[in-house]
Amino acid sequence: MATTHIKRSTSASRLVNYAEKRAVLKDGLNLDVDYAKSQFKQVREVYGNQGKTQAYASRISFSPKEFDPTNEDDQQKALDIAKEVYQKTYPNQQVALYEHADTDALHIHAVVGAIDLETGKKMHGNWQEYREKLVHNTDEIVQEHGLAVTQVDPERYEKRSMAEIKMQDRGQPTWKDQIRQAVDSTMSNQLIHDFQTFRDDLKQKAIDVWERGKDLTYQLTGTNYKARGNKLGTAYEKGAIYNELERRTRDQRDTQSETRKPDTNRPDSTQSDDERNQELSGHTNSTTKQATTRIDRTTDTNRPSQPKGQSSLSEDIERFKQQQRDQQRTISCDAKRRAKPLQRADKDRQSKDNSRTAKDKQRPTGQQQHVENPKRQPKPNRSKDYGPSR
Repeated sequence: MATTHIKRSTSASRLVNYAEKRAVLKDGLNLDVDYAKSQFKQVREVYGNQGKTQAYASRISFSPKEFDPTNEDDQQKALDIAKEVYQKTYPNQQVALYEHADTDALHIHAVVGAIDLETGKKMHGNWQEYREKLVHNTDEIVQEHGLAVTQVDPERYEKRSMAEIKMQDRGQPTWKDQIRQAVDSTMSNQLIHDFQTFRDDLKQKAIDVWERGKDLTYQLTGTNYKARGNKLGTAYEKGAIYNELERRTRDQRDTQSETRKPDTNRPDSTQSDDERNQELSGHTNSTTKQATTRIDRTTDTNRPSQPKGQSSLSEDIERFKQQQRDQQRTISCDAKRRAKPLQRADKDRQSKDNSRTAKDKQRPTGQQQHVENPKRQPKPNRSKDYGPSR
């Protein structure tokens, strides 16, 4: 009986350092296990994929009833089985295998490179599917080697406390049951394709959900009853929810792209019934000829009728330019004819001004016309007429 485990890691070197210290045996797929760290790094640099996730840490553990950790033959057999499992599950990945015998059970640590050697892309998709694929291949291969298959414990997927178990025995639903039922109902709706719609739908069911660290936290609205996703079961964890929503988003995007593709087999709506019938009959040449004739006829019909011997377009343009030049010349002559009387008047006025200026120059300098000032009359002597003044 063998159990499996896998999770993401941001450092392939750290995984190798941990697994290599206590390894009794080691092996590798698509790499030299003695240079695992440098080869993991080399592949990332070659493909230019320096994302956050560098590798995946996985582990296969065997029952001590089937393999003795101190027996060298059992050690080699367990390593061979593990190598076969990872070869089948990740054929295009770099995998470094390290076997530990420091506990009661033999177990093999596997460092799986994140990059596919054929495509150069990282592993992506539904994380739950990767886990289930690894478990399925492990059970299949250990069974081929005559070993027992691990039986799934339902409580591992839906973890319950003692209080919940007692409430369940009494037929009383727990707050975790309410949360599970609400999440199951929401995820059964295929229109839920991102976390925002997932959250909004749960809110209508009186369930609040938010991200906290590496998991999700669910809470009954208006109460203190809440639970983490890993306490509800693997199907309610952040990784499982997000991977399923991402898969739905990709499917929706692919469906929309296929809908936008033009239908090349659809007949042209602008084509007449005669042309369509002729094409269906196989008369391609005659259809092409008739379409060309129709286009020529339409062009001739839309063009205004022209008398015979009419000049070409370039000649018409040249004639139009000549008419413009003639009109401009006529306008210029008319303007000159109208300007002559004005010019003549200006000349007469200028000649008069010049003659007046010449006469002024001929006068002696300082000559002025004197005007006699009238003599001032003497004041009348009023004393003679009126007597002495007072």
